[in-house]
Amino acid sequence: MAKTESAESGKQSWVEGNVINPLANTAADAYNALFYNTIGKAANTASQAIADQDLIGRAEHKKVAETEGLSKETVMQVAATGVGMALVYVAAGKSVGGMIRLGERALAGESKLASVMGAEKAAAVTKTLVGDKASQILGASAYDGLRDLNKGESHLGNMAGSLVAFGMYEKFNPKLAALSVGSKIGGYALLGSTGAGAAKLVADGISGHATTGSELAMTMAAGGAMNMALPGMQKLSSMGLGHINDKMGRGNPVLRDMQLNGLSGKSETLDELAGRVATLRVKTGQDSTNLQGKAVSLEGRGNAPDRAHEFAHEWFLKSHKAEFEGAAKLLRSGDEVKAFQEYLQLRRAGENFAHKAEAKVAAEVGDTRSVEVNLEKVGQLKTPQGITYDEQFRREFEKFKATDGRVVSEIDFRDVPTIVGVESMREIGADNPKAMKAVMSEYYPKLKQAFPDKSEYEKRSTYIEYLLDKDGTWDAVALRGSNGQVIGGIQSQVIPVGGREIKSAVWGEHIWLSPDARSFPNFRGLMSVAADRFRATGSQVAFMEFNDRAKMSLQEMIVDAKGGLPTEAREIIWGRFANKGLNILHFNDGKVAPYAQPAMDGQEAVNYLTLALISLDGKNLSGSKMPIQDYMKLLHNAHATIVDPATDPTVQAYTKVLQGRMAKGEETMTFAKLADTTVGRIVSRHFDLD
Repeated sequence: MAKTESAESGKQSWVEGNVINPLANTAADAYNALFYNTIGKAANTASQAIADQDLIGRAEHKKVAETEGLSKETVMQVAATGVGMALVYVAAGKSVGGMIRLGERALAGESKLASVMGAEKAAAVTKTLVGDKASQILGASAYDGLRDLNKGESHLGNMAGSLVAFGMYEKFNPKLAALSVGSKIGGYALLGSTGAGAAKLVADGISGHATTGSELAMTMAAGGAMNMALPGMQKLSSMGLGHINDKMGRGNPVLRDMQLNGLSGKSETLDELAGRVATLRVKTGQDSTNLQGKAVSLEGRGNAPDRAHEFAHEWFLKSHKAEFEGAAKLLRSGDEVKAFQEYLQLRRAGENFAHKAEAKVAAEVGDTRSVEVNLEKVGQLKTPQGITYDEQFRREFEKFKATDGRVVSEIDFRDVPTIVGVESMREIGADNPKAMKAVMSEYYPKLKQAFPDKSEYEKRSTYIEYLLDKDGTWDAVALRGSNGQVIGGIQSQVIPVGGREIKSAVWGEHIWLSPDARSFPNFRGLMSVAADRFRATGSQVAFMEFNDRAKMSLQEMIVDAKGGLPTEAREIIWGRFANKGLNILHFNDGKVAPYAQPAMDGQEAVNYLTLALISLDGKNLSGSKMPIQDYMKLLHNAHATIVDPATDPTVQAYTKVLQGRMAKGEETMTFAKLADTTVGRIVSRHFDLD
């Protein structure tokens, strides 16, 4: 073996030349494919035109040891490259899977398909699209279409070859999993070699390249090594993502949840139901409100019959959408009595369907539980809170009415306190400071529970000082629940802006519900109270900070979820605020307006916030303009209530960005609905070139 020299440290070690550098080269190829060949080249084109230099560098290969024939060095390099490629392909598959699920949810893809082909066929198509197999195949193909070309290759050929290879791997690897360890490893290696060889021939055929024997042999060897590592890495990746999702309170996609909990293949009925509700996420070990019908929550880890019951609920709602819409039409026509009767019969039938699914799956997996399946008796069964299902359905009908038939059910049988009173602590404090402090002593611990990050709120003494300031406008409104306790709050103040278009605004600083009070009616009530109080100030707009996933680290999102709602769910709620949804501002190039919260009471600055606004005069802000100067005045005047804008580093940082834009001739920013910007914000943030 001829030794090569390392540019960094003289002679290479054996490990460096045959293990570390081959792995590093695989990582360099991935970087070039996913970043340099996409964002990087575009950025460099722009920077060359402006500054005559490249902005982003290309990753170069490190030297590997030279080898001859089938030596141990050759085998090790092939193995290291194969393991590295498995890691890259798995990451590509998971990334594409996340984008597919996000896109399906944003576009309501299954619902649109169902209107054309029916619920059954739409569910089958969606199951395929959002499944890990399709994601892995499409992710691998996308990666091979982006990576650098070797001699005789084409992007189209590489993509086609990858489709062939990963189509084979995803079809046959699961069949090999049941074999003994030795047979399994051998099977993976043989399948990997066969798939890689087929992919090479297809890719070269499309690219017009004549495949040589040595090229085919090396490709097949690398494919065998790669596929020996692929199934294990896929499993480890799913387990890791599953653990992270549980920590963040997001839950896992149904099909992944089934695999992680060893339930796939245990019950034919459960497998069928899981396939029909593949867009759901399953949350385990927690009790949380299902706001959109896109998640189910299980006590502890749950088991097969428990999942069957919840999956059956979701499938019944989806497959009987037309019948529920019929009840909604009756409701809108004014025939509330008949609408309720139809709704009640549908909910009874849905509960009975869930009970039957639970009983059937219990029998299939050997669970000896007793489940009532008589339709006439199901309505009189008791929920965990001691009320009958019929009474629960009557309560749900009130939600059905409140939303004109758009929200059928939350499938949430907790005894949730409802909002029954609104108490302004500023108003109480004006007459009786002692009484105000008593309310604050109950309010403040709940506020801390809702916002686990200490840097997001100030000291209790600071709040009391604000409330007793006779010249101030800061207020903390406590929402009193039917259980007699404070279950939420609204903190706000009026900010004079004096801008060209915005004269004054309301700063909605904290708008929250305690975890035990989170339900659709309470969120609706909270937002209604907030919007009404904001309008009463006579201001033109209200503005609020929200925790922006695009700016947050994984650890910050985990901490955020400890407040009882994952970051994603918080954003969905803000997207519906006051029945119109919040809007965010962006520059001409699409970048979101800068924002961060200055440090308060000795805490750290909060850099993962973004500012969102809503009109208080009934207008829809989306698509309208706001002067950059007005936005800067709004921020300066708001933050002047807690820091000195002239010296605070957080204020100075966003001011510099805004002034830089105005210096280049930009005068206005454009509003866009928060709900319409999710993907763009996350992608642009992670590939930000500023």
